[in-house]
Amino acid sequence: MERRNTAEMTYRKTAASLKTASQTRWTPVKGIINRITISWPRGCNFLVEVMFNDRTVQFLPTPETGGSGTRGVALDNFTETLNPAWPVEKDTPIEMFLINHDNTYSHTISAIVHISKEEEFFR
Repeated sequence: MERRNTAEMTYRKTAASLKTASQTRWTPVKGIINRITISWPRGCNFLVEVMFNDRTVQFLPTPETGGSGTRGVALDNFTETLNPAWPVEKDTPIEMFLINHDNTYSHTISAIVHISKEEEFFR
């Protein structure tokens, strides 16, 4: 019998005007990052790029998820859910990296990373 469990990691980080910022969380389980929900508040005006890295490898966005692999996703007053299907081991450092191109305001970005874990139970 197969049972699917999900773990979540939450991120919330502010990037100052014309600065970068990052926040790292360690995966609580081995599994697959199957969904990342990112929220850009009103006023970001497509000026705040968001990327996710597994150690030194950028896995979101990639060409498969609509990105170039070298730039982040930037939106305004919008919440986007992306599905990277990225495998991870327990205690893998996952970094949310922000680049704020706004020359006037700082911006706070929030994200939730969902990890699916599969376990088998035998009777």
